[in-house]
Amino acid sequence: MTEEARETTGSEVASAQVAPLSREQLYELIWREPMLRVAERLGVSSSYMARVCTELRVPRPPRGYWAQLEFGKAPAKPALPEARAGDIAEWSPGDFIGTNERAAKKIARIPSPTVEGASMPAPKIRRQSHQATTGKPLHPLLIGIKPFFEKTRDSETGILRPFKRLLVDVLSSRERLDVAIDAADKLFRTLTSRGHRVTMAPTSGQMGRADVDLREIPGKDRYQQSAWAPERPTVVYVGNVPIGLTLFEMTEIVEMLYVGNSQYVPVRNLTSEQRRRYSAPRYWTTTKDLASGRLCLQAYCPSWRVNWVKRWPEERSGQFSSMVPDIVRELESVGPELSAKLEAARILAEEEDRRWKDEQQRRREAEERARQEKFRQDSRRDLLAAIAGWDEARRIDAYFTAAALAAEHLGADDRHSLLRRIALARELIGENDPVETLLHWKAPSERN
Repeated sequence: MTEEARETTGSEVASAQVAPLSREQLYELIWREPMLRVAERLGVSSSYMARVCTELRVPRPPRGYWAQLEFGKAPAKPALPEARAGDIAEWSPGDFIGTNERAAKKIARIPSPTVEGASMPAPKIRRQSHQATTGKPLHPLLIGIKPFFEKTRDSETGILRPFKRLLVDVLSSRERLDVAIDAADKLFRTLTSRGHRVTMAPTSGQMGRADVDLREIPGKDRYQQSAWAPERPTVVYVGNVPIGLTLFEMTEIVEMLYVGNSQYVPVRNLTSEQRRRYSAPRYWTTTKDLASGRLCLQAYCPSWRVNWVKRWPEERSGQFSSMVPDIVRELESVGPELSAKLEAARILAEEEDRRWKDEQQRRREAEERARQEKFRQDSRRDLLAAIAGWDEARRIDAYFTAAALAAEHLGADDRHSLLRRIALARELIGENDPVETLLHWKAPSERN
């Protein structure tokens, strides 16, 4: 590489440290000079730079490429793949970069049960582990999430509300957290094995998460505490169609008994002796929504322009694994329908945007016309005032001139007195130069 090319690359990298690097810019940088140099200038390690390339799906030079290039034997530079829906489009040093692409490639090579076959038996749950029940590593979205979910706010329903929000969209009680993670892993792996990417929505903010009603029978008749929501939706791409996924533990109505000290206990957990002891009027019963132990998957369209939500609730605990094949089939079948709705919504959005821009253009033109009309009126008013001032100045000057001429025919004392009063009157009136006024007058075109 020439010194001039290196200086050009250095300036590009320096500017990239301020502005985000697009996939195209990163592609040009790493094929222009060794990745180690690019990484040093960006302040990261070469291994981390390689991970960035993997996550942005940017092909990088193979081992020995630069030595081969010196002898003219380097392999051809591969083309930059087209960005897929939901791909990371840019990166800045210091930004979080995941391992979704790298892990997805490994998962895609692992055979999984066919969706077309019979329902799969529910796996045996290991409560003390948050690894997948098959013994394989968890899906990348689920690796290491359990400690973050256990650091939670208080919740009346028992559903965890972790402080960290950049997490997968899973809502569960502490008791069923392992079960929920295993269920999510089963679903994500099955989708991934069939070529559907499961990831967090991009940071562009164009995807929204549908509201989640934790109750077994959703309704608007009773107040419910707001459920935890992640920072970004979890989505699966069926082709290029994003579908939002929320796996949550449902709540059920439970009769609760007040036992003092602001504590309530489920009536179903009380013995006969305890029920006799906790009797009215000192103790009373009420109902609350509590975690039921049964899971439900909610799928939705993350575009606010398309209203589509579907739920798959468990009828009994541990049933979700056997529901996965049917869920995947339905998600695959709804993909074309959502694609058509999203395309119609896109066309409608473009039309609304065009109408809005036309309206804004008409508004600006009307404001400009009103502005120019105001300039014309102001200019005309000032000109008429200048003309009137000219007439007034001539009339006043003629008056004082006539008075001065009349003073010449008076006696010395009277003449002196009149001239003195003319001077006082001129001082009171002040200077009124119509020429100066006209020089400072502005035409409409000069008023900006």
